Amino acid sequence: MKVILVSDSHGDRKCLDDLRIMYQDADAFVHCGDLQIPYEAAADFITVRGNTDFDPDYPWGRVEEFEGNRVLIVHGHAYLNPFDREDLTPLANAAKKYECSAVFFGHTHVSCDSMCKGIHILNPGSIRRPKDFAFPYPTYMVLDITKEGIAAERKVYEPLQNQ
Repeated sequence: MKVILVSDSHGDRKCLDDLRIMYQDADAFVHCGDLQIPYEAAADFITVRGNTDFDPDYPWGRVEEFEGNRVLIVHGHAYLNPFDREDLTPLANAAKKYECSAVFFGHTHVSCDSMCKGIHILNPGSIRRPKDFAFPYPTYMVLDITKEGIAAERKVYEPLQNQ
């Protein structure tokens, strides 16, 4: 199953449109919050609300199942220590609470593909405003999800021309 994972688009609808065009073969699109657009504009995405989203139709979090993998999807701001954003333990603990094997999150604008306490934790980074000084490009992820688990490939977002 091919899933496109994105976060922190901060009002940029074009990047979401570009992903729809680029990945017409995707089985699902997931956005981890801070869309800053009306819910209806991303109705074809599995979405959660970020700390800068005010449309009440976005849920604060959700659990989805992909090929037998239960995944907690949150923005991340309610779980991360503002002084130690590299500590993924609160996200792993939340996943265990909801009997999930993985977490998709955003908020930090820094991509992440890590294991913590046996939980696969993925952050696609920000497709609009990257903050990773070691890899300062707008990013998203293409996930290959099977019964055996989740393989993630970080991609640099390059806007489509003339769209």
